[in-house]
Amino acid sequence: MALSDSPRVSAATKDAVKRAASRLAYVPHSAGRALRSRRVNAIAVVLPHSSQHVFSHPTLTALLDGIVSVAADNDLSTILSTSRTEDDEASAYKRFMQGREADGIIVAAAAVADANVMDLARSGYPIVIVGRAPHLAGAATVGLDDCRGAETATRHLLDVHGVRRIVHISGPLRHQSALDKLTGYRNALMASAIAPDPALEPEGDYSDASGAYAVKTLVQRQTSFQAIFAANDQMALGARDALREVGLAVPGDMPLVGYDDIPLARYVEPPLTTVRGDLAPVGALAASRLLELIEDGHPDELVTSVPTELVVRSSCGCGTTPVPTAPAHNRARRNRETQPTNKEGKQQTEGGNSR
Repeated sequence: MALSDSPRVSAATKDAVKRAASRLAYVPHSAGRALRSRRVNAIAVVLPHSSQHVFSHPTLTALLDGIVSVAADNDLSTILSTSRTEDDEASAYKRFMQGREADGIIVAAAAVADANVMDLARSGYPIVIVGRAPHLAGAATVGLDDCRGAETATRHLLDVHGVRRIVHISGPLRHQSALDKLTGYRNALMASAIAPDPALEPEGDYSDASGAYAVKTLVQRQTSFQAIFAANDQMALGARDALREVGLAVPGDMPLVGYDDIPLARYVEPPLTTVRGDLAPVGALAASRLLELIEDGHPDELVTSVPTELVVRSSCGCGTTPVPTAPAHNRARRNRETQPTNKEGKQQTEGGNSR
């Protein structure tokens, strides 16, 4: 009671107890405190993916950094729970569904149809979801404005670089963030009177290998395209490598834009134009919202959307003099495929203007 500054203990007794505690290097017993307060002084972060997946994605480690920093500032432990495998989402939730091992939970990178999240939300457990959760009415959420970010990136390619047939390599569409980026991409196209083409929307899994596979598949199918916007930087870098393999240079032959602005993006050649959406502040906000839920039963703000910004470098062609490295016959063939001609045989845009 003295160490807890209880008003039932006199100032003289508090001073004597504190001196004794200091001399004896006394530390309060956390389990005993937890029994009295019904708190365990820990928050949990559930990432329903394998640990290999979690720690190989810079965006997820940035998210964790933001969460842990707020927890540490509030003298709380952070419990990280991942899945045994990519196909076993339930294992990430099991320990929290069976016993109250944390005072509250932050769930990130969960699939839209993940029933475990829905069960947690209905259980009354304090929970904050990272990302939009339109299917969970009343849930506390903190996430990036991915729809606006993707729309901005696509409009940059349309308006600044004059391309029309833009490939969007999406993330796995069972996740809301991937759906939001796809929506933003389509919104930008439709605002420019361009109908979205499913042939230009390959689905990836956020790995560089899936970005490369998407490009190789498009080339094998002889699908014409003029630029690529990938839903994360790792897929963009995989796409860049695949373009090089077929003799197309970035940005000389193919403007390229990524998403996330991972540290590597500024150091690759060419430096990657990308959408910056820093997940460290998202993690910090999610942890703050969770603490508000734990203390007061409701957060100060139920839905928090964090803005993104386009970081323009040279992979899209800005600030550079394009020097195509593909053989001349490949470039000519690509131009014929991607630009229709008018009756006089001149190339024209889809809007009808010759150029």
